[in-house]
Amino acid sequence: MPEPSPRRSASILEENMSKTLAEFLILYILSEKECYIGEIASLLKQRSNGIICLDSTYFYITRAYKAGYIVESGKLTAPDGRLRQYYRITDAGRSYLKELHQAYDRITASVTNILQKRG
Repeated sequence: MPEPSPRRSASILEENMSKTLAEFLILYILSEKECYIGEIASLLKQRSNGIICLDSTYFYITRAYKAGYIVESGKLTAPDGRLRQYYRITDAGRSYLKELHQAYDRITASVTNILQKRG
């Protein structure tokens, strides 16, 4: 008989969903205002009450940039003297964001339906 698997933690679900939703949420933030990478990560963490903490925000920004969903919008010097690169969403990014939002709405509605249908 095989050994039982170690008990899995629900935090794995949160981590995987955060990674899956990262591009959607980053584009959403950038649809509101231009931001630098650290600001995006901070806003995601703040608005999610600490649940969504992306360690690799740069990866998602690079991917969205290469896809043409965002562009560099300028550089500003931070109070500590560092240069911050700001990004903004493109028209293609807004269109993709709309598609992602519709897919998210369909999936969350389906999950809600499943959880509400008992018995």
